[in-house]
Formats: sequence, structure tokens, C-alpha cells
Amino acid sequence: MQLRLASRVLSLSSLLCACVGDDDGGGASATVTVGITTVMPGSGNSTVQDLLPTEGDGGSDGSGSTDDGVGGTTEAVKLDLGSSADFGSTFDAGCEYIDVLFVVDISASMNEEKANLDANFPGFVSVLDAYIADPNTEAVGYRLGVTNSSIVANKDGKSSMGLDGALFDGNNLFDDDCELGGKLWIDGPDPAVASTFSCLAPDPKSSCNLCTDLGRERPLDAIEMFLAKMAPGGVNEGFYRGDASLLVIVLLTDEDDDVGNTTTTPAATKAALDEFTGGEQRYVVVTIAGPQAAPCDSAFGSADAAPTLHAFTSMVPNGLMGDICQGDLAQALDQALTLIQLSCDTLPPPVG
Repeated sequence: MQLRLASRVLSLSSLLCACVGDDDGGGASATVTVGITTVMPGSGNSTVQDLLPTEGDGGSDGSGSTDDGVGGTTEAVKLDLGSSADFGSTFDAGCEYIDVLFVVDISASMNEEKANLDANFPGFVSVLDAYIADPNTEAVGYRLGVTNSSIVANKDGKSSMGLDGALFDGNNLFDDDCELGGKLWIDGPDPAVASTFSCLAPDPKSSCNLCTDLGRERPLDAIEMFLAKMAPGGVNEGFYRGDASLLVIVLLTDEDDDVGNTTTTPAATKAALDEFTGGEQRYVVVTIAGPQAAPCDSAFGSADAAPTLHAFTSMVPNGLMGDICQGDLAQALDQALTLIQLSCDTLPPPVG
């Protein structure tokens, strides 16, 4: 395991060095040392460099923050490879499975974003397939599930076409079962992964015909309900494969968590994930949403500021914030894949 991890980190270093050019402004060093830094950009200017550690302790001042190039600072979180990251001793780390949940905003304003996700998804799958096929990894498979970020019952009495954290089965008023064959998720590698996902992801709505798909996005509640429904007898039972798995949650929304209706907090949702997976290093959160402090406009249309989702993602050691206003999800998905692969390679055993 020690040699496998060293090989993967060196391979990642080579990949990133090939992608990062000289930076006249004194950008991050193109070498991978201990850990990987992921940043929470709000400007849409993030690059592969954002996944590289900067000098010192994660920032130019040693504080874990980096200069954003426009006179401010960007808070960063660090993926810690653990006490054996210097490869001085053998340790048991790495995942056999990658279990990925997509939590998708179903409001009408998301049509362009979902179309772009669909366009970029075959490339996402091909990278996962190559990772599984790599003899230097121990991963043997991945699985994909979809739910939405809406909850049916809201404090104002309005009902939504939410799934309350349940995995989408492909059946609603508009679609068939997406050829899932009675399952609630897609197992890969498989030639049909991309096409099945393209059926599931654009319209994961419940069949409630008196409900709406407008607003009231509550992704944090949806995450907690998703976890609860993986208990024995729950609708999501079996999706997450436990100790051998890295759990990945991808949030895609142009709104923030609805503070007027939510029943949780970023800290509570993180605590639920920590407990469920057996440690904060055993899952990844990728949030693709609006900026932290102000709304934005892009080729996708407008997106609200998302301070709550930024706060949640910044709490997660293996967290990545993508800017939905870049107008193309390719870069965010590429960076997510880099983080997912490294997190799988370094997955520690559950705590306790």
C-alpha cells in the first residue's frame, strides 16, 4: 500500500506539472508535497493550480489563505494525507469503491446547467473508468446516484417536487425508469453509464402533480435525509458500501440553501457525514454554486450568492467549491476528479 500511494502521488504531481505553466505573478509551485490544497473560489478564475499546495503551510503567510490576485484572500482547506504521508512507514489506506451522489437543483433556471453537465459527463465517466482500470489503484468500481435538493414539506406550506433525499428511480410524470432495471443507482464501469445518467440527471423530480419545482432549495437537509434513508430498510439502503468506500457528494445549484425553510446548519450536516462515514477524511464534497458574497451572471443565466454552501464546503477537509458562473462545468468536474482520485488513494480506515 505504501508503494502504491507513493506512485499515485508522484503520478498526480506529473499530471499537474504538465498542466500548470509559468506564472509571472508568483503562482503556486508545481510540486506535490504533503497534502493537497483546495480553494473556494468566488471569481471563476480557479485553475488546476488551486489543487496544489502553496509555499509554507498552505498560504504565503502560513495562515492557510492565499492571495486571490485581486487584492483579497481566498480561504483554503487542506486535504491531510495523515501522519504517514512522508511514506516513512507502511499504512493501510485506499478505497475499493467510489460511491457518488449528485444532488441537483430542479428549478427551471437550471436547464442550461444540467445540459452542460450532460455534455461534460462522458468525459467524467472516462476518467473514472481509466482510474478503475489503473493497476496501481485498488479501486474496483464506482456507483452513481441522483437526488434533488428539494424537500416536499416547507415551513411556508408550499410543497415541492422534492425527493427528500431518496435516490431517483427515473420515474416521474415525464420519464420512464431510465433502464435502471429496478435499481436506484448506476454501477460502473459499464458502457451504459453516461447514457443512463443523462436520463436521470436532467429531471429528478417526484411524481407530485400538485407541487412546484420553483425555489426552496435545501441541499443540506437533502444530504441528511439521504444518509437517514441508507439505514437498514431505507430506500437508499445498499448504495454506500461502507468501510471500503469513498463517499462523494456533488451539489449543483444556482441558489443557496434556503435559510427560511432549512432545519439544519452547515456544522450539523458535516457532523452527520462524519458520523455516517466514520471520519471527515472518508468523504468528498464538491459544490458547484454561485459566489460567496454576491450574485453573478454567466452563459447559464444568473446565480444567487451562496454563503451557506460556501461555509459548509469550507468545513470539509476534502471539499471543493466550483463557480457555476464560469459558464462551463468542465473545469470544476476536472478538479473534482483530481480530488476524488487522491481521496480514494488516501482513504483512511473508519475512526473508532
